[in-house]
Amino acid sequence: MGAQDPRPGQHLTVGDTAEAIAFYTDVFAAVPLARECLLDGRVLRAELAVAGHHLTVSEWHEAPPPAATLPDPAALAVVPADPHLLLQRALAAGAVLEPAAGDPPRVVFRDPAGQRWEVVGAPATAQ
Repeated sequence: MGAQDPRPGQHLTVGDTAEAIAFYTDVFAAVPLARECLLDGRVLRAELAVAGHHLTVSEWHEAPPPAATLPDPAALAVVPADPHLLLQRALAAGAVLEPAAGDPPRVVFRDPAGQRWEVVGAPATAQ
């Protein structure tokens, strides 16, 4: 499935849209599909093709609620050609691995914006 025909995906709300876009571009080779900017140049909303998924990324319009009140987001699954390389890029860009869980164990990381990603095909020993 190409970048021009991504499957419907999630709407991610982040504290800094430009920072999240940079992470997704560096780690997943995300392809920008659309972008809305404010007059000051700040990115308000962007649509991206990420690993075959269509993501809409936007900033909080107000201060976000405390992290303790936010529901834990479900992990977005990606199936990279080279899971080990993707994990290396993610960790180098500021992602944090979560402890292995499930049966079989899953490799999940949080990006700097707090979104959870499951890397399908990655060995659980990557933890």
